Amino acid sequence: MSKIVCVGDSTLSKFNDVSYYFDRHGYATTLDKYFNLNVMNLALSGRSSKSFLVEKEYQIMLDNLEAGDFLVIGFGHNDEKEDDKARFSSALLDTDTLGSFKNNLYYKYAKIALDRKATPILCTPIVRLSLNNDYSGNIIHQTKNGDYRKAIIELGKEKNIFVVDLTNLTKKYMESIDSDTQFIQHAISKGKKINNTVTYDIKSVDKAHLSYLGALYVSYLFKEEIKKSNLELKKYIINDDFVPKKSDLKVNSTFKFKDYVTPDLDNYKPKDIFKTTDKDYYGTAFGMLESKIGDSNYNLFAYQDKDKFIVGQKGLSPRGKLNASCETFAYLFRRVDKNLNFTFECKAKVIKEEHVRQTAFGIMLRNDCYINQEEKNESYNTNYIASGFLTTDVQTYMIFARENPTELIKSNNVLPEFYGNIECNLKIERLGQVITAYLEYDGKSYKEQFIDFDILALDSKYLYIGMFSNGGTIVEYSDVKFEITGNAISA
Repeated sequence: MSKIVCVGDSTLSKFNDVSYYFDRHGYATTLDKYFNLNVMNLALSGRSSKSFLVEKEYQIMLDNLEAGDFLVIGFGHNDEKEDDKARFSSALLDTDTLGSFKNNLYYKYAKIALDRKATPILCTPIVRLSLNNDYSGNIIHQTKNGDYRKAIIELGKEKNIFVVDLTNLTKKYMESIDSDTQFIQHAISKGKKINNTVTYDIKSVDKAHLSYLGALYVSYLFKEEIKKSNLELKKYIINDDFVPKKSDLKVNSTFKFKDYVTPDLDNYKPKDIFKTTDKDYYGTAFGMLESKIGDSNYNLFAYQDKDKFIVGQKGLSPRGKLNASCETFAYLFRRVDKNLNFTFECKAKVIKEEHVRQTAFGIMLRNDCYINQEEKNESYNTNYIASGFLTTDVQTYMIFARENPTELIKSNNVLPEFYGNIECNLKIERLGQVITAYLEYDGKSYKEQFIDFDILALDSKYLYIGMFSNGGTIVEYSDVKFEITGNAISA
């Protein structure tokens, strides 16, 4: 039995968004609404025609693509990222130039399908959302490194491969509808209250990723082009009369409204236990604090001592855990415009520790922060990435993250014991959609990469990067370095 095999980037891939109001959907997730075939969706968020080659999903494609299958190829968004050598491929170079965009698409994907008597289908990349309805330039993938739509169309003509020009089709569609309808074709992360009713907040619209409605409509456009073709795929078309409409879009069932306000750091007057002399850094603590900051039984702190930062918790009753209900820790941080790339690194030395389960320390990148020192309980289990150490009953994990409210993502880097009084080097680097956590400890280096991680779900303006600790651990952070490395290029 024939099947549709899809390879590509986030505009095709599946997601598991928990916090989004309108969650993200790639159009390959909705092709089964229009074709009576099994859809094997191997697309991966954040990948390019080059970087996809090293993923296990590429090998799955090689292992499963058979005669009679249809290979849908949808790259371009991330091949444009000239600041990322792992993903960039030029659209200016010809098909026979090794590593070019055309070369990758043909020799690594389309030719393999042809050699196996499967049918390759090249898709030009969908447009990004334009906030001012100007669909030109980078919005439609025209860059100084070539026109990625044009390169795909040229390749199709050169090798007689069918092309679905989704760039042009989505451009025409977006230009034909009103701005509000344009917005809801895309994922929207936040909600807002209007007259006590929660609705979507267009300020948090994702200009690259589709909502379910948007994915449905792109699948519809794809189907319409297949219907006009001579491809065998058109005989599998179903629901030919189904045209997506606004009522097909539903609020994400796991969305919970969070009445979050960006901290007013310009007017922040921290108590002594959170004071810093460096104007770019701020101390705080949040979570299940049990008492107001400054009360006699309060024991979380994050302050500056000359050129070092001291972050942690002391006392007879260690406070703070990283778990599914509510996370608690001291945090000494700086905020960064969400549109910037940066690196943040430091040395960490544990100067006091208690063997407490679910305690942790390190550096953390997150999308929310709280400085209301009169609140006893103020935290959401938001998404974050941490380079550091996290304990469980039996072992300690190095590098971890959270991408939904109930589950921690633990790396495979494990110590068989509690971390103890150790020293280590920590670093987090952001390069557009790619966030990399580094850790050096005991002569060994560890690294984990997070691509298209949901790190922009709550605060619409900033990211927060800093040093944290909890659960009876006190850490001295030194040689703290922060560097802006350019503008972050979105998907």
